[in-house]
Amino acid sequence: MAAYLLVEVQTTNPELMAEYRKHTPGLIAKFGGRFVVRGGTAETVEGDWRPERIVMIEFPDMTALKAFYESAEYGPVLKMRLDAGRSKAVAFEGEACAPSHAFFIVELAVSDPALLAAYREKVPTLVAQHGGRYIARTDKVESIEGDWRPERLTVVGFADMASLRGWYFSEAYKPLLPQRLAAARCRAVLVEGV
Repeated sequence: MAAYLLVEVQTTNPELMAEYRKHTPGLIAKFGGRFVVRGGTAETVEGDWRPERIVMIEFPDMTALKAFYESAEYGPVLKMRLDAGRSKAVAFEGEACAPSHAFFIVELAVSDPALLAAYREKVPTLVAQHGGRYIARTDKVESIEGDWRPERLTVVGFADMASLRGWYFSEAYKPLLPQRLAAARCRAVLVEGV
């Protein structure tokens, strides 16, 4: 099963962050990874989540992700990123996301499981009607760095931002969104992929 490293980055030293970015593509590829999101436009649609930059990297599996993150080669490069700003990162398993180029990412703290279950019965059909597909719907999220500890994470991929926005802002989804918001505290963004 594919595994994802999802990183939220706030840069305080742009020069050092630029140096960090020079080193990551080759290292990520060495461990079978690829960028899915690399700082594309992020639009907050729910809650107080205001990410400056989102990066999502897909690996063949969790073993490859951890081999990359814990490797001797990445250690000094990671230090550059950590010294160049603040970041939070989580790892989770999901479905391979190709051919998605836009993503709905939502973290949830569930307060009403029954209401959320009712919501989840109706939404997949609407997602599919707009060409979207679930990459992850999981409560198995591992905090890798920082204080980011989502209780539950959902990632839905779409072919492009127009399709994603077409689903999220559709008349058909409009009556369902309040149901999820009543069932869970949510923070969500729409993010452009690579």
